[in-house]
Amino acid sequence: MNKLLLFQKRFFLFKPFSILTASAGVLQVSLSIGISWFLLHAPPFNFAFGQSTVTLAQTPNQTNVKALFKSGIEQFRQGLFLEALATFQTVLEQQQKQGKQAEIAETLTYIGEVYSNLGNDAEALKVLQQALNSYRQLNQQAQNKNPDYQIGISRSLNLIGFVYRNQNKVSDALKLHQEALQISQSINDRVNMGESLHNLASDYTTLKQYDQALNFYQQARTIREEVGDKRDLSRTLNNLGALYLIQGDTQKALEIYQQALALRRQIGDQAGVGRLLSNIGLLYRQLGNDSQALVYFKQASELMTRIEDHGSAAKVHNLIGEIQEKLKQSDQALISYQKAIDLAKLANDQANLSTAFNSLGSVYYSQGQYPQALEAYQKALSIYQTLNNKPEIGTTLNNIGQVYERLGNYPQALQTWKEALAILQQTGNQKAVQETQRSIDSVQKKQEGGV
Repeated sequence: MNKLLLFQKRFFLFKPFSILTASAGVLQVSLSIGISWFLLHAPPFNFAFGQSTVTLAQTPNQTNVKALFKSGIEQFRQGLFLEALATFQTVLEQQQKQGKQAEIAETLTYIGEVYSNLGNDAEALKVLQQALNSYRQLNQQAQNKNPDYQIGISRSLNLIGFVYRNQNKVSDALKLHQEALQISQSINDRVNMGESLHNLASDYTTLKQYDQALNFYQQARTIREEVGDKRDLSRTLNNLGALYLIQGDTQKALEIYQQALALRRQIGDQAGVGRLLSNIGLLYRQLGNDSQALVYFKQASELMTRIEDHGSAAKVHNLIGEIQEKLKQSDQALISYQKAIDLAKLANDQANLSTAFNSLGSVYYSQGQYPQALEAYQKALSIYQTLNNKPEIGTTLNNIGQVYERLGNYPQALQTWKEALAILQQTGNQKAVQETQRSIDSVQKKQEGGV
């Protein structure tokens, strides 16, 4: 009988670059977490105020609305996204009562940024499109003579383009970022010039045009050093570090990441610090230094849990569990995967929830706890079917078949493997197809009395 079952574990630098590792066990789902994911997923934020604590009256008047707006900015910069969202929504309600269209558009833009940081791209896109439409209308009424409205248009375009790139609509993102750059250049808006160049670099990285990406990142870095916004400079440094890593310069990548981390700590951005710690952990993982990676991942998970960034914390706990599994620390891995499950549920993060269930099933399988493995795999399968993720449906069906085989339920194992085979053939994963076919052949021979 076939005792070795295919693993499939992948790590992505951005989305294009992947590394495959294999070991004995069941087919495992991919952890599609880029080395630059944790900061690439943080969209731009234009800071215009200081960092003093704001004390607010119970009933906001015009002065207090401005103070509340500043408070929302501080919360955002500290990575307190849920608090920032609540604050900006309160501000928006008051502005809508006052009917000040320009201020409403500005607040909508910030709300869109927060939604994007929370991973809610659909809501972010809806709010940002409202902001863009308002700015275009105001700019038309001002006969294109008010630079504030043009700044708003450029900023909205940059943010919408960011969301499009998250949705793999890279050509659409590229067009919006080029338009944003042209507008910012026409009015010498250095802040949005830097943002547009940064986003264009990210677009070209996604397209694997690395020389173009490096050129744009270097231009963005120069402008952001000139402007002096440490948060924006940190974002560009993070992505630049990821690009160096793609090109194989790990020492340069680590140096750049450390610079970005220092900036995030200076401004007290807890979410940014957590994401960068995760990126550095992924870099060490890439270098094969799992022990050092684990140190950074644990620091990141503690910080992300503290600020209730449940989705990011779930991703990190999945990574921690994977390292523990590799180090044969199966009991610790079970704890980490269960934490990932709990956090992913809080974040309503179905992708990381399914990954955690599948990984949990893998550990139970390796321990010979087949009923528990079956339960975990079936939960993962249910989520993948809801998401219509065919590659992972096929992988998980294969895993379930292996469990049935170990439980001695050969008819159910064969039925499940045949379902897996049909789906894996559609996905073009030939290695998985071959492994599943060998499993089917082995059990059929056993049933026929063969060896």
